[in-house]
Amino acid sequence: LRSVGDGMLLMRDRGLHSFKMVRTALQQKSHILGRVPAHVKFEVVKTFKDGSYLSWIAPDGKSKKKGATRIAVRVIEYVVEENGTEKVYRLITDLMDISTFPALLLAREYHQRWEAENTLDELKVHLNGRKIAIRSKNPREVVQEIYGWLLGHYCIRLTMFQSAAIEGISPLRLSFTGSLRVIRRAIPLFLQNVSYSQNIDIYFSWLVSEILDLEIPPPQNRSNPRVVKKTRSKFKSKKRHHRNNSTPRQQLSFQIFKTDNRSIIPICP
Repeated sequence: LRSVGDGMLLMRDRGLHSFKMVRTALQQKSHILGRVPAHVKFEVVKTFKDGSYLSWIAPDGKSKKKGATRIAVRVIEYVVEENGTEKVYRLITDLMDISTFPALLLAREYHQRWEAENTLDELKVHLNGRKIAIRSKNPREVVQEIYGWLLGHYCIRLTMFQSAAIEGISPLRLSFTGSLRVIRRAIPLFLQNVSYSQNIDIYFSWLVSEILDLEIPPPQNRSNPRVVKKTRSKFKSKKRHHRNNSTPRQQLSFQIFKTDNRSIIPICP
């Protein structure tokens, strides 16, 4: 939360719901939009025209002792059909203006938060292109390499945004991997003609046209159920009481006896 600032929208999953997070985000003058678990109950104080309603969240025990009071929130409930079954989603937000932020708009934007996973894939897999993400050994050089890494991704995404703005489409409709290949081919040409400003404009126009040719169809409604693979082992999983329960070590002992020729032989049974 230290990076959340004025005017930002903080979106989170239901596993991170807490009164402290909501309070801290609002104190930093940012907005919230997050899902809440099923066990959290809300009182309907006022119903809005778009189907959402006004409610509040109560402080936890520690926050209440410090003088915290309940916070007014707007609750948005909707149903999403996944594989033939209906699933209820409940979101809370501090955005109370239903004309500027209708419930349907906030519900759609909440599901767009998974685009951050695509950004991590672009950085770690496609843009980096090597097994060792950071080659530097010193902390200062590591920070420098990360900054260069992020600046490279920003330049590619900025070029894709400028290209999409010319065509009037969303930047998400352009292929990142295709744009990366186009920019890699264009860099040597740019370096050869960097001293001529008129040629740079020509090459940039060519770059934009090449990126616009990489338009992809809109993504389909995808869902990823929370399931685990079935174990293939016939043995039960290891528990805490199974630890330090191995076979005890065999204790060795020696016996000494005398033979007829008076020699002594140690024997280990």
